This record gives sequence, C-alpha cells and structure tokens, in this order.
Amino acid sequence: MEGSIFSLIPPVLTIAMILITKRLFLSLGVGIVLGALLYHQWNVIESAVTTFDLMVAVILGDGKVLLFVVLIGILSSLLYLSGGIYAFSEWGAKKAKTRTQSQMATMLLGFFTWFDDAFSCLFRGTVMRSLTDKYRVSHSKLSYLVHSTSAPIALLIPISALAAFITSIIDGVLTSNEITEYGALEAFILTIPTNYYTITTIILVFIVAYFGINVGQMRRDEKRAQEDGVLADNSRGKVPGEEDNKLPTRSDGKMSDLIAPVLTLVAVTVAFSIWFGVTANEEGTVTAMTVLQNTDIILALVYGGLFANLVAISRLLMKKTSGSQLTTSIFSGVKTTLPSVIILFLALVTAQVISILGVGEYLASLIEGNMAIAWLPVIFFVVSAFMSYSMGSTLGTAGLMIPIGAEIVATIDVTFLIPVIGASLAGTVFGEHSSPLSDTTILASIGSSVHPIDHMMTQLPYAILSSAAAIIGFIVLGFTESTIAGLIASLVAMGVGAFIMKGRPDKTESQPDVGKIAK
Repeated sequence: MEGSIFSLIPPVLTIAMILITKRLFLSLGVGIVLGALLYHQWNVIESAVTTFDLMVAVILGDGKVLLFVVLIGILSSLLYLSGGIYAFSEWGAKKAKTRTQSQMATMLLGFFTWFDDAFSCLFRGTVMRSLTDKYRVSHSKLSYLVHSTSAPIALLIPISALAAFITSIIDGVLTSNEITEYGALEAFILTIPTNYYTITTIILVFIVAYFGINVGQMRRDEKRAQEDGVLADNSRGKVPGEEDNKLPTRSDGKMSDLIAPVLTLVAVTVAFSIWFGVTANEEGTVTAMTVLQNTDIILALVYGGLFANLVAISRLLMKKTSGSQLTTSIFSGVKTTLPSVIILFLALVTAQVISILGVGEYLASLIEGNMAIAWLPVIFFVVSAFMSYSMGSTLGTAGLMIPIGAEIVATIDVTFLIPVIGASLAGTVFGEHSSPLSDTTILASIGSSVHPIDHMMTQLPYAILSSAAAIIGFIVLGFTESTIAGLIASLVAMGVGAFIMKGRPDKTESQPDVGKIAK
C-alpha cells in the first residue's frame, strides 16, 4: 500500500469527513485508524499495535509541546485575573485621543497578547470595546482589527503557542524525511518572510485603520455607527456569547502584572534556547546559525512557560488573591486549551501515518515530470486555504498539509521546503480568517459583540485582497526561487489593491456624543 494511490485514501477520507461532518476529532481519528489498517493490509492486531506505538511516540517525543500549550492557556487566565492586560489597555486608552488612534491601540495591543491567538481575539475585543465605542467605531470594524492581528502576529513571533505547534510539526517532518539542512526552529524562522498572507494582512490592517478604507458591508456598518451611533446590527437578535468573560479580574492590576510574566517568558525561553543550542553543538564553533540548528525550542518554551506562570502566581499571592480565584483561573486555562491539545495530538499522529504510508512519495511521483515544481507554493497556499476554510482549524490544516508538502519536496527538491511550509501556513490563516467555523472567528465576534456572520462578511474583502497579493507573491517565488522577489511582488500587489479599494476616508476624529451610542 505504501507509496501507491491507495496511500491517499486516509488523508482524502479525513478531509472529506471534515467537510461533511464538521467533526475534526472524529475525522482525524478515522484517518489514523484507516491508515494503520492499510499499512498492515487490514491486520487488526498489528494495526492496533502500530497506532498505539505512534501515539506513545508522539507523547514521548512531542509531549512537551502539548504541555507548553496548556501552560500558555494557564498564563493567559492568570494575566486576565491579575488585571495586567486591562491596565495596559487603560493606559492605551489615555493615549488614544482620536478615532484612528483608538483603532491603532487595538492593533498594537496584539503585540502584547501574541502568545495565544484565540486569547488575543477574545480579550482585545472585550477590553478595547469601551474605547472604540467612545469614538463610534463599529463592532464589525473592531472584530476585523482584532482578528486580523491575532494569528498573523502569533506566526511572526517564534515564542507563541501557535508557533510552538508549527515548530513541532516541522521537527517531525524533518526527522521522518531525514532532512538535515535545517533545524526545526531555524526552518520556522525561515518561513516567516515567505508567509506572504500574514505579512500583507498586518500591513493592510494598519492602512485600513489609518486611511479609513471601508468597503462593502464595512462601509455601511461604519457609516451607521458614525452617523446614528448604532455600533452593531441588532436585527439578527442577541449576539451569541454577548456576555463578557466571566473569569474574575482584579481591579488593582498594574501594567507590571503583564510585563513581568511576559518578559520572564521571553527571557527564560531565549536563555534556554541559547544554552541548549550551545551544549548540543558538536562542531566546536558556536555561531547564531549553529545555535538555531541545534537548540530545542519546544523544551525552552516549556521552561519559559513554567517560570512565567510562577512569576504571575507569585505576584497574585503577594496581592493576597484568594485560592479559589487562582484555582478557577488555572482550571479555566487548562479547559480552554484542551481542544487545541487534542487537535495537536491527533495532527501529530496523522503526520506519522502519512509518513509511513508514503503519501508524499506517491504525490511526488505524479508531479515529477508532469508539472513544474515552481507551482508548488501557490498550489499549497490554495489547497491549505480551502481546507482551513472547510474545517475552521489552523492546527488541523497545518498538521495535514505540512507533512505532505515536506515529503513531496524531500523527494523532488528539498530547497522548496521553506516556501511550501510558508505557503501552507499562509493558506491556513487565510482560510481561518474567512471561515464561519473558525474558533478565532467566533471568539473575535464574541469579544467585539458582533454576530459572526457580520464579522466574516466585513472582513472577507480585505482577506481576499491579501490572499490575491499572496498568490502573486508565491507564483513569483516559485519561478524566481527568491523570497525577497516574492515578498516585494505581494506588497506591491497589496498596495495597488488597497489604492483601488480606497473609498471615502473616515474623517470622524472628534469624540461623539456618547449618549447617542446604542447599547
């Protein structure tokens, strides 16, 4: 069965089940079991043993990334409890004197909540709403600002739960395909400039906010907000999850309650990354590149997460925070991360199944001689976007597409590994931004108090522009094999598109009559 057309059955069935049932856990599980059965030619006992062995191998080899995801969930809840992020947002509110500045503050806060994209979507919408309401920014606009600067920022910073997941997947495919040209962290960092969709999206958000570029439904929502003070469309009924986060939060929070744990997370992670890279280097000469190639970033992140949580808990205990509040926050953090942990676990096992079946080798045999490899980046962007849109999961899509892409390029031309991974990640984020099934779509809508369908429809034109720019960039990248040329092409295409989209600027800069704002 290995390396034949039959090896495609498990991943194709998994994708089909996701599209039909919308049940990610069940679909991934069925794909894993079917893959093992095909590998052992329907021998149930041997298939069960192989499935168990793969799961144990993932736990032993990648258990630390699962632990880090949980630690980040706990840290997010503790920072919310401490009131540190709220204090930061209040400080930002004092600095924001205009409508444009209130939108800029919302986006900039994303660089301080980069460690978890789901948390960033929910929290920033919740805490910044009072500021943007003051300047009559529609809730549709707020949800766009929040959502489009969550996962893109998390993927540009290696120290985040999402980046840790991707690094773990990359580490697995490098090992299984015997690719030694890169270390896992090095490969992830190299994908950052090839992730054209996230880069153009972040830049476009700033352009849209600064120049007031509102198109389609966003134009109507913004006009209604500025002229009538109606910030959200209530004709659809009550916004699902309209109530704010029910976790307790201290009223005496200070910016240091946010800064101290976050700095600890970064400093400890960087310190251990350097230490692991230096001690594991067997070549003698220590350079930045050898450190990147030899370090264990996932283990370093675990240490960073542990110390950051200890700092956050210590500060809360010093303020005599009750044990019940601490316990509630910790359990809430664990609970919110469980779905991501399960998806990550199943995705890692699925990657192992794809590897033993030789899916990449078979696809590579079809491509080689029949299609220019230069088309691979744009193909993986489009397919990843479709899958992510269909299943609403960045984690699930990356877990399927990266291993397939790695096996193909390992067989044909390993120099295309970084572009294919970058294109896959770009596609997953575009699909997530466009999908009504995405958890971050829902969380951004809840935090911003807007119906998910309104958020999706107002964000879609901007997401399509960034994706079109990314497609142009990936085509240029594929045929020139130049990351810089592809990035320049994407940025130029995005700039031209933004100029064409530019409508009447949003010139309402003075503070409106708050009494007219609809609740």
